[in-house]
Amino acid sequence: MLEKIKHSSGLFCLALAFFALAMPVVMGSTATAGVVLVFAIAAAACNLLLGYAGLLSFAQGSFFGVGSYAVGIVLKAAPGAGMAALLVCVMAGMVVALAIGMLSIRQRGIYFVMITLAMAQLAYFAALSFPQLTGGENGLLDIPRPATGLEGIVGEGAGQYVLIAAVFVLATAFLRLVVRSPFGRALDAVRENEVRAQTAGYDVQKLKLLAFCLSGGITALAGALYALQLRSAPLSNIDLMTSETILIMAILGGRRSLLGAAFGALAMTLMAEQLSQWWPRWQMIVGFVLIAVVLFAPRGLGGAWAHWRDRRSAPAGDHA
Repeated sequence: MLEKIKHSSGLFCLALAFFALAMPVVMGSTATAGVVLVFAIAAAACNLLLGYAGLLSFAQGSFFGVGSYAVGIVLKAAPGAGMAALLVCVMAGMVVALAIGMLSIRQRGIYFVMITLAMAQLAYFAALSFPQLTGGENGLLDIPRPATGLEGIVGEGAGQYVLIAAVFVLATAFLRLVVRSPFGRALDAVRENEVRAQTAGYDVQKLKLLAFCLSGGITALAGALYALQLRSAPLSNIDLMTSETILIMAILGGRRSLLGAAFGALAMTLMAEQLSQWWPRWQMIVGFVLIAVVLFAPRGLGGAWAHWRDRRSAPAGDHA
């Protein structure tokens, strides 16, 4: 069994690495490919809450924005901080998630959703209200990139992409370990029946809070990488639209598929790149696509892939 798990984990990491290698070819540039991977990380972190803990959070954009601002503030104040700045961003995201989670997870369903929605709005206006820290409407500009050590070999842009790709593989593999651990199984139990899980001895509030903090830290890491990619942290990184974008990517990819989240990020980025060129109201088409996925493929792209794989591996007589 252990060998099977190791083999499966190896294949999963290989699939992630292949996805990262293919993106510059698919998107035509390392810059756009880097954006896909950044949002793939954020969508996978969203999946931890949505698909495994059963929590629909609109605070994901807040974590994303906090990571963007944190890396900008740290690197502008101490350009020599290097990759340690990313660790600071993860911690900042977890602290903000802890604060929001302590208020929101006391409620269930629509009340939880409304609290995270309100907190997202509060985070946006807080960023707007402290321009000396966040740059206000202009955002933080000219954020220095930490050296990757690859600038002299492949150039700065490609070196930055390698950094993003490495973090994408590591973060998604880490999330897979989390969802397959006893903690992940406990989250499943909470999602299926919270009362029954509590009766079985699980501390439901602590489980939800830990999931919220993990999701917040990894989403903040994605936000930090996005700021490094842009060399700036615009105000839009922390607005409600960012939360909605991350949620749509997670749903398109499949809310219980970490690899599907990457394809959800790819699908959304492709739609934004292509549709916006011929129709300024391209978001309406995204809306129709989202409705179609929810109605006809609720497990998303990842679920459709799993269904196809299961049918191929099943005996021929089972297809009937």
